[in-house]
Amino acid sequence: MPELPEVERARKLIEDSCQGYKIVSVDTQEDSIIFTGGIDHNEFAKEITGRTITGCERKGKTFWMTLSGEGRYPVMHFGMTGMIQLKGQEPTWYRRKPKESADVWPPRFYKFILKLEPQEGSIGDEPRELAFIDGRRLGRLRLVSDPVSSHLPVSGLGFDPILNHPTLEEFTKLLVNKKGTVKGVIMDQAFSAGVGNWVADEVLYQARIHPSCPIPALSEQNIKDLHHQLRAVPLTAISVNADSKLFPSDWLFRWRWSKGTTQKKQMEKDRKSKGKKAIDSEGGEDVKPEDKEFLELPNGSPATIKFIEVGGRTTALVEELQKMPDGIEIKPKISKGGKWAGAKRKKAIKEEESDEVNELSDQSELEEKKRKRPLTARQRATAEKGGINNNLASQTRTEDNKPSAGKRRTIRARIGESKDHQDSEVKKENGSIRSHKSKKQADEKPARIGSQKGRKKAASTPESSELSDVPE
Repeated sequence: MPELPEVERARKLIEDSCQGYKIVSVDTQEDSIIFTGGIDHNEFAKEITGRTITGCERKGKTFWMTLSGEGRYPVMHFGMTGMIQLKGQEPTWYRRKPKESADVWPPRFYKFILKLEPQEGSIGDEPRELAFIDGRRLGRLRLVSDPVSSHLPVSGLGFDPILNHPTLEEFTKLLVNKKGTVKGVIMDQAFSAGVGNWVADEVLYQARIHPSCPIPALSEQNIKDLHHQLRAVPLTAISVNADSKLFPSDWLFRWRWSKGTTQKKQMEKDRKSKGKKAIDSEGGEDVKPEDKEFLELPNGSPATIKFIEVGGRTTALVEELQKMPDGIEIKPKISKGGKWAGAKRKKAIKEEESDEVNELSDQSELEEKKRKRPLTARQRATAEKGGINNNLASQTRTEDNKPSAGKRRTIRARIGESKDHQDSEVKKENGSIRSHKSKKQADEKPARIGSQKGRKKAASTPESSELSDVPE
């Protein structure tokens, strides 16, 4: 998820490229999930059209454009995969670079496109277009009255480590009243806005604090280091415009993306893949430093990067440097590992990408994928012969729920068993009928008719007549 540094990069892009421009038109896509707060895409477009962008502000992971005139401001949140793109430039992507070229316009999965015209005093003199993109539809767009900071969701956020970082004394007072793990607390947006998973892990690594350490167990020095790093880490990331390849080489961030692989194995893998496209085990861009082979401990040996689960989040730490305080024994849940960790990780990545494709497909693609098709003649005949699933022949099914080859064999076997069972029952019934009929006929004696014209056969009884109608 884009965190404070990535959102600050987007805010800066808007302010440096669009300030002073007039919004002459807004193209929006209908989306009842993205557009929230009681508005739809049409209301969003109508309220901001004709107004001039006067600036862009941010708190935590939430940012908004300030506009001239009366009306509310557009407030934005990226969610997991949201991006801002200026026409002709790459979007503000995080971890995974979009497959589409920056020249493709309009960009795929855009939620709004602002068509901007320069005004007197604007930052540029040529028309521009700005798009908000979100493929997985986890971002949010709303309209909020000024001052935005007085209304939810911004009013519910804690301090911003860049904008209003508390003093050490203020920070200590805020912290000592909290319960739970240190990572859980600093990731709480009501405590410190903008701190997400990777920022929290980096802060705790630089401060040499175990992520699962309970707040009451923190020493005075721990609190000082935590207070310092909560601001230092985001500041460092912002100073390079959130370009992860320019983060310091001794940051955990540069090495944390090979989950399930020891540094020794990763070094071998890196040597074999030299000259190939740099992709890490999570499918994102590889950000390991080119001049180093591993994350070093102070003595120069490779660090052991361990993955545990804290507060339901995968957490990276260096166990040689981030130790639990004496007397504190907590067995943190180990994140998935072991013999099949790599295979499971690759499978999870593929499933995530598959889910993303399914979520992000255009409506027309979804309709095409789920288009119904009739049963084949062979399938219909099989269903009718078996005498089971009487409604099957009249049903249609989609490609998505087509049974696998193994299931088809099982179905055919069951149909065969059912047919054999029915044939057996019929034979038993017919045999019983024949036996009953023969016994009945043997017991019956033909009636004698005292007539000179000859003897006639006696008529069958009603019971024998019914039995004779049953096919043998």
